[in-house]
Amino acid sequence: MGGTRNIASPGHTGQCATPHPSDWIQEMTQQDQERWNERYRSPRWKGGPLPHSLLSEYAGLLTGGLALDLACGLGQNALWLAEHGYRVIAVDISRVALRRGLKAARRQGLADRVLFVQADLDHFRPPAESCDLICVFRFLNRGLFPAIRAALRPGGVLIYATLNWRRAQTHPDVPREYLLRPGELGRAFGEMEIIAQGENGETSHLIARRRREY
Repeated sequence: MGGTRNIASPGHTGQCATPHPSDWIQEMTQQDQERWNERYRSPRWKGGPLPHSLLSEYAGLLTGGLALDLACGLGQNALWLAEHGYRVIAVDISRVALRRGLKAARRQGLADRVLFVQADLDHFRPPAESCDLICVFRFLNRGLFPAIRAALRPGGVLIYATLNWRRAQTHPDVPREYLLRPGELGRAFGEMEIIAQGENGETSHLIARRRREY
């Protein structure tokens, strides 16, 4: 299946679609789509999660512009960013999750500030220097690291938090490829200005800023 799908209301202004996400990816995998669609149909996801605490904790770094929310799920972080002045492109492979996110955006009057895009992040590549903020929560694809670094504008902020190696101690069935190694985020984004990084139990996080060029 080629291209990308925008899950947006007919009246969407397109403010968030420059550069347009249809140019950012190559293909989607049907099997992955169905797996995540089934997950988001389960009763576990009925209520919807809260925005990640790192957003409010580091709100002073978030000055607006274009934000990219990768593996956005139900869109709770994208909506928080829209409420705080960002135009947001929210990307996920699950059409079920994106539709729920769009419904929430409409309820909150934010549908004109968030563009929900269905895409397989294994093949997703945002344009260079296109984003003022990129956030990634509970998702790991090491092949996407170079594209994340390149997509930030000078001065742009990255907020990344996902499961680490300790998760395997309590969930031995989780593939190790989906778990961060000790200090891995800091090494992957070491050329950026590291604002904060660390491990909190089974989660590692990093907040960093792309250095400005003089």
